[in-house]
Amino acid sequence: MIGCKKDPIFGPAIVFGMGGLAVEIFKDTKVGLPPLNMALALRLLEETKIYKLLKGYRHIPGVDISSIQFLLYKFAYLVADFPEIKELDINPFAVDEFGGIVLDAKVILDEKVIGKKTKPYSHLVISPYPKEFMNEFVLPNKKKVLIRPIRPEDEPLETAMFKTFSKATERQRFFKEIKDINHDLIMRYTQIDYDREIALIGELGEGEDKKMVGVVRLISDSFNQTAEFAIVVADPWQGQGLGNKFTDFILAVAKKRGLKKVYAKYLPDNQRIEHIFKKRNFIIKDEDKVKYAELKL
Repeated sequence: MIGCKKDPIFGPAIVFGMGGLAVEIFKDTKVGLPPLNMALALRLLEETKIYKLLKGYRHIPGVDISSIQFLLYKFAYLVADFPEIKELDINPFAVDEFGGIVLDAKVILDEKVIGKKTKPYSHLVISPYPKEFMNEFVLPNKKKVLIRPIRPEDEPLETAMFKTFSKATERQRFFKEIKDINHDLIMRYTQIDYDREIALIGELGEGEDKKMVGVVRLISDSFNQTAEFAIVVADPWQGQGLGNKFTDFILAVAKKRGLKKVYAKYLPDNQRIEHIFKKRNFIIKDEDKVKYAELKL
């Protein structure tokens, strides 16, 4: 069963679980918020008890998991693209090892929204992936780095990048040493609300050789007027211009989003970031044990 109901606070909320008559009896359902990609759709599946059966259990063959993922992906974007949808239910969706088919579905429209102009995706609590913030940067060795917004499925890449940090890099970025690189830590950095936060990563290589070489981040206040700036470049790729490129690109994003001020706190011995700030006319002040940099846009 895949269903959606528009919550007055969270907007469209997607429910997935065991369908048919078993919905009310077993109550094996989980809730997700659109938009979903294939990775988030799989995580929604994995959180249900029926997932073990879907994968195959004892002598029962597994079903085509990807067909469920893709349906969830399309379902999420349907309710994201059409705020006129108040409720949408697919129950049941029959699936076997060869694929699936919708056996019954219904939709209820929101009469309060029909015919009215609304800001795109304003009915969602999570903004869609901002594809417009993608760019390329060529390193001195002629290798191309793709700069793009971070995605939830980038967790393995970010975990691997964290392991390349020296103690000095960790201290300058986080003001302390990171002793435990775990799922909860990395999830906080990869699963973000693009409306309030934007994180741009540098991706080098292709396929299994992909590496995350750095990340720059803006975290806005509740009114999207002021944002905190943070940046880190992995040790193997420092000194190649990535810090400057990241900073210029994220400041352009800040202006496009209408932010009024960007600020950052950094350690006094972080000469590289101070040089970047001074070059861009940040106002720099000394605070207790740290320095404060501010730029009005």
